[in-house]
Amino acid sequence: MKTLTVPEAEGAGREWLRDLAALLCEVGAELLRAGDRTAEVERVLQDVAARYGMRVQSFVVPTGLFVRVGGGPDGRGGELDFTPVEGPDLRLDQVEALQSLVERMRSGQVPFEEARRTLREVRAKPERFSPAATILGYILLTVGLGAMRHATVPAVIGYGVLGAGVGLLRLFGDRLPAARTALPVVAAILVTAAAQQWAGPLLHEAPTVLYIPPLIAFLPGSALTLGAIELATGAALSGLARLAGAANVLLLLAIGILVGTELVDPRPSSGPASPALGLWAPWVGVLLLGFGFLLYFSAPPRVTGWLLGALLTERLVQSVASEFAGATFGAFAAGMLLPPMAKWIARRSHTPDQVVFLPCFWLLVPGAVGLTSISEIIVAGDTGGGLDSMVSMVITVASIAMGVLVGAGLQRRPRLMLGAPAPPDSHGPDVAAKSGAPRNE
Repeated sequence: MKTLTVPEAEGAGREWLRDLAALLCEVGAELLRAGDRTAEVERVLQDVAARYGMRVQSFVVPTGLFVRVGGGPDGRGGELDFTPVEGPDLRLDQVEALQSLVERMRSGQVPFEEARRTLREVRAKPERFSPAATILGYILLTVGLGAMRHATVPAVIGYGVLGAGVGLLRLFGDRLPAARTALPVVAAILVTAAAQQWAGPLLHEAPTVLYIPPLIAFLPGSALTLGAIELATGAALSGLARLAGAANVLLLLAIGILVGTELVDPRPSSGPASPALGLWAPWVGVLLLGFGFLLYFSAPPRVTGWLLGALLTERLVQSVASEFAGATFGAFAAGMLLPPMAKWIARRSHTPDQVVFLPCFWLLVPGAVGLTSISEIIVAGDTGGGLDSMVSMVITVASIAMGVLVGAGLQRRPRLMLGAPAPPDSHGPDVAAKSGAPRNE
């Protein structure tokens, strides 16, 4: 690991320290909304603080963070600040803008006011596409996930119709923050009731086939995997918090499915089941998933080819490794490939690796398996099959997490460390002067 040493600032005033602590809290909160691991957020805060010539100590969990700037190596003194993590997750275009700012702050000092203004712009950044394109993106996400799980012509039609309905519901729900908590339950109830009512007579499909894909935006696959990664790296509090939040979302969705099944009795099919599409259908589903991400999460258009290539590569590696040594090894291999591939694409496309990392997490869909298992237990009363599915989900999540950790460990990342204070007769302004901190004369 490459280490860069920067001089330590001297004579920083308490007001300046408070400003830096508040800024670091803002940056850390936005990184958590962007889906970064807590350990990565702490590493970013240390690097940025080092660029300002300051030591920092931080305590980061998914719901908030404490930051102490300045003081001695023993942790005493300095200024302490706290920020909760509030609001929805960042879209991919917001993630790109945030990571661009972070790279600037890791490379050199950015004036406090300029950094705050950029953070405000990131939060207020308008969606790249129109509401109609956003709904189309959600339909593509739904059809893509459905085609990867169960692909027949009637089922694809059902995925598209239900996906359009949930996309509209999310569009209105995102504009009503008070309704955000109830949105997963309401969506699950409506999707289940609709599937129960017309899946059999119109599509000649089992209603259970249509439940999961339209709820893709609520599936906590990345939260499950990140929680497992945090537990494996010793961040027990953060890992448990993420896993508990993911389990709560799965439970809410399963309760919604249960209510939907009790509201409407399934209508039997009056015709033969449709034949499954060919082996090409899951691969088309991967491409649809990629285009859905681009539209629904406002990804930068220039990364289209890179993103589709990454998703296809992940699917190929997972499929080949699963055929070679089983599904567990397939999940591990796909997870191990993800960090170096995302970093390689980031260097060549000038796009933050999170823009590739997050969609690939969704591709592995452990959240869909989790919802299937919980709904089997709660709705169908199939404790045997449901528990088998849940064990499969746990093994898949753990395999992906271990693979990501191994893949991340193979990369070399530069670290910034504080050195001796800058001499007063050094060429050019010293760190304290450039950052606005007072100097001892």
